[in-house]
Amino acid sequence: MTIIQEEDRKIIHDYIICNLTIRILQREIKDAETLNVKIKRVYVSANRYQECQALKQLKELRKKMNERGLRIIGEHRVGRDIIEFRFLCRGVPSHICLQEKDLSKFIEEKQLELLR
Repeated sequence: MTIIQEEDRKIIHDYIICNLTIRILQREIKDAETLNVKIKRVYVSANRYQECQALKQLKELRKKMNERGLRIIGEHRVGRDIIEFRFLCRGVPSHICLQEKDLSKFIEEKQLELLR
């Protein structure tokens, strides 16, 4: 039986947050491009910069996941505010459940980190 190490869970958690952050940034860029405001270029530029940084981090996380035999296999909503992420750790199925409010907080922190 394979024991899922804390470092493996951290990599999976970071990957999930990074991936969700990219999704949100891409949606915000798409939405902002349709706006007709003066600061649109600045806003879109900042979001693209964040997206580029997040994609770099995601690439590194994927590399770590491949080295450690980790793979995300799905996500689905469990309740009104809980999302379950299923993954394989060296072939052993497991999952992480996160509340939406926690995900929002993690994503906001990630976006601020990417601006630094």
